[in-house]
Amino acid sequence: MNTANLLKFLRRYPILTAFVVAIAVTNIWKMIKSMDTIENPSADETLVNTAVTTEVQTDVMDTALMTTAMTTTEPVPVFQSVDNSYFDDALFIGDSRTEGLALYGSLTNADYFSSVGLSIYGVTDKPAGNPNLSESVTLTEKLASRQYGKIYIMLGLNELGTGTAESWAETYADVVAQVRQAQPDAIIYLESILLVAASQDDPTGSINNATVRERNEALAGLENKADHIYYLEVNEAVADANGCLDSSLTNDGIHLTGTALSVWEDYLKTHTISTDDTPAIDVFAPSTMTESAGVPELS
Repeated sequence: MNTANLLKFLRRYPILTAFVVAIAVTNIWKMIKSMDTIENPSADETLVNTAVTTEVQTDVMDTALMTTAMTTTEPVPVFQSVDNSYFDDALFIGDSRTEGLALYGSLTNADYFSSVGLSIYGVTDKPAGNPNLSESVTLTEKLASRQYGKIYIMLGLNELGTGTAESWAETYADVVAQVRQAQPDAIIYLESILLVAASQDDPTGSINNATVRERNEALAGLENKADHIYYLEVNEAVADANGCLDSSLTNDGIHLTGTALSVWEDYLKTHTISTDDTPAIDVFAPSTMTESAGVPELS
């Protein structure tokens, strides 16, 4: 069809011509939009792509954070139960409460460095030792005498009326550092200060359970699992419903009776740590109270 005939046809059928032109224009427009979409994605597509990208980035960050946490967080210790032989290479450091454990308890295979009135302030200077051996040595001499696998420390009652929880904990940390230097391979257990019975709990005096709890909280802060230093809340085993030393376990409100020592021992035997790199009817009589620097020596 030549040009003249085409023009004649278009004039004769204007509606059909308009329809054909409309279809052609529509198809051309779709082609242009398709090309534009490829080069410039729509806002909705951009949002979807951004959301997917953000989700992927978040997953990567979460994975990285989880990996970091797994590699930097200290492992949670798992307590194990043991028999008395676990204490063959153990040393207990403490005041008259620990001395009662040495004299009337069943852990006679352990070693002891204890003395009536011993405190964290005097433990490095005051001669003490194993009461079963009538021993009198310094802590430095004791720690140098042999290598121990475990060292238990319970001090703090005699100095409740001295210093603050913070200053007390600083001195305690210094003692622990000395023990660690002398015994680099030992597991060190920091035993909580035992509570006193309600009969001895004097809110207005130096001996009270509020102060005991405050200092135990400071003591717990010295735990360092990476260095095998663990805090043991022994009061879990001896406290009554009111947060005092159970009166059935003591005659004087401070010291455990001979028969009650097994409660303490059982707690210790069910709260031990194993690391990959570490290899009775008698009643304990209360000590006579003496004044030293204005603070009564109770244990």
